[in-house]
Amino acid sequence: MIIKQFLSERLPLTEFSAHLRKPLPKHINLLFSLGSLAMFLLLLQAATGAFLALYYSPSPEHAHNAVTYISEEVPFGAFVRGLHHWGASAMVIIVFLHLLRVVLYGSYKAPRELTWIFGVLLLLVVLGFGFTGYLLPWDEKAYWATVVGVEIASTAPILGDFVAKVLRGGAEIGAVTLSRFYALHTIWLPWLAFGLVGVHLFFVRYYGSSGTPQNTPEEMKTGKPFYPDQVFEDVVGMLILFAVLASVALFLPVPLEDVADPTNADYDPRPEWYFLFLFQLLKYFQGPLEIIGTFVIPTVGMVLLLLLPFLDKSERVVLWKRPIALTVTSVCVVAIVGLTILGASSPKLETQEASQPTAETDSTVSPDTETEAVEEGEKVFDFQLTEEEIEGTEEGEEVFDFQLTEEELQ
Repeated sequence: MIIKQFLSERLPLTEFSAHLRKPLPKHINLLFSLGSLAMFLLLLQAATGAFLALYYSPSPEHAHNAVTYISEEVPFGAFVRGLHHWGASAMVIIVFLHLLRVVLYGSYKAPRELTWIFGVLLLLVVLGFGFTGYLLPWDEKAYWATVVGVEIASTAPILGDFVAKVLRGGAEIGAVTLSRFYALHTIWLPWLAFGLVGVHLFFVRYYGSSGTPQNTPEEMKTGKPFYPDQVFEDVVGMLILFAVLASVALFLPVPLEDVADPTNADYDPRPEWYFLFLFQLLKYFQGPLEIIGTFVIPTVGMVLLLLLPFLDKSERVVLWKRPIALTVTSVCVVAIVGLTILGASSPKLETQEASQPTAETDSTVSPDTETEAVEEGEKVFDFQLTEEEIEGTEEGEEVFDFQLTEEELQ
């Protein structure tokens, strides 16, 4: 009691308690816990990332070995790395579903425009976490996917080359690139993320998540308070989500390919699944039209997403009374999901080195040529040297190269 009185005299505990008990709209359901789950995943990523940073070394000489050491030698290292890896995928899914829920319920409408804008900025930061963290294992997949990603950034008009040079830290991806991605992933983006989350939560609590509840006795009786009702539901959802992630981290190890080889230009890069829709989109725009898939469509889509509250000013909130919003949202979701599935199921490209010898062999001696030679009754001999003949060359014997040209075979 003494401590409570001491804190009450110095902190606005009464006002804070009243704010927590602010009633929520009657239609609030489990879908409104997605924002809290996204916040939980951000904290989980920060905690697991801080643990991994204790053993990681951001240099091409040590990065891959450090990740291997974490996965194989550090106690609970593989489990924590699994939580961090699969937690990133879960965060993209939860943030996307949270964004979709806001659109379906019309929660972006006035006066919540700023709430929506900061939420979309948080989506970009989440994708930035995925892109910058992608390179850190320094394996083949991470290296070449980053090469493709930086090249896509370079296609942007005016500032494209400048952005690519800033990301690389030079002409090629190397030690400076890895150091910059590590700094962005562990310092710059976390500060930006928590700052945006703070502002986003302020607007959510100030304007409400949806509807216009009033702090009246009638509302307090009909609408459930945020604390303890909604908090309890959020905590249960967090525990379920953590249990799922822990199970995946235990039974599904995070893949790690061979150490990055910058000379292996035949590697077929594949991004993480949440960038596969862009990866597949690029296949439909080749040559001069490439900029449409790399810059125009993603940029226009993101700008329209930011400006959505100002483009849809109607007072209608119910979904089936907003046919345009329902149609556009459905088309976008189907397109993103469909492109992701196509990108994941598309076969890997054959390497050039593997395909060229086959092509040369086929062009040198084709089945038709062999058939023509047999029909004309000509004999085709196989001039291959035996081991005795090869040894004979050491004693001064002459060995001739009996290779037939295409004219001789015909």
